[in-house]
Amino acid sequence: MFVRTLNSVLEQHIAGVPGVLAVLIGRTTDGATIAEINYSGNSFESDSLSSLGVYASDLLQANSRVCKLVDAASEADYLLAGSTAVRLVIKAFSETPYFVLFLTKANTNLKLVFERIKAILADGKPLLPPVQDNSSSVAQLLLSYARRYAPDPNFVTLRLSLKTGLHRERLEKGQLNEQEVRILYKAVADLVGMERLPVASP
Repeated sequence: MFVRTLNSVLEQHIAGVPGVLAVLIGRTTDGATIAEINYSGNSFESDSLSSLGVYASDLLQANSRVCKLVDAASEADYLLAGSTAVRLVIKAFSETPYFVLFLTKANTNLKLVFERIKAILADGKPLLPPVQDNSSSVAQLLLSYARRYAPDPNFVTLRLSLKTGLHRERLEKGQLNEQEVRILYKAVADLVGMERLPVASP
C-alpha cells in the first residue's frame, strides 16, 4: 500500500517541469525544511537548501507585515526573487505556518511553476504537520534570527546575555516570560540595526 508523504507530493508535481533546481516545503516561523527535493547536484548543497528555507521564511514574514498594513486580514501571496541565472518562487499555504518554494533556472516557464505550486498546495495541505503552540518559540526565533544576521554569530548569545541581563542558558532554552521576550526583541533589533524584525513581538 502506497502512503503519500510531502516528499512524494513534491516528486509527483515536479515531474515534467524543466529547469527545476530544487523544491522545498518549510515552516514560515523558522524556515525549517520539512520536505525537499534537490535536482541541482553538486551545484547546490543541502546546507544551502536549508539556508534558502530560512531566508524564504524571513521574506514571507516581512511581506506578511506589509500586507497587513494595507489589509489586516490579508495573507502573503506569491513572492518572486532571484537573479539573471535563477528564480525563486515562494507561496504560503493559506492559514498555516508553512510555505512551498521553487528554485528554478531563469528560463523556466513560470506558468508551469505556478500550476505545480497550486497542485502542491492542494495535495500537500492535509499532510502538513500539526501546528505546535510553544510559548518559548518567539524567544528561540529571536535568537535564531540574531545568529543569522548579527555580526560575530559565535558570540551572539553572550552579547545578548550581557545586553539583556538574562542568563545565557535561559536564552538558549528560550524559557522566557513575555516581558523578557520584549527585552530580548529590543536587544536583537539593536544588534542587527533594525527597528522592527520579521519576528512577531509579544
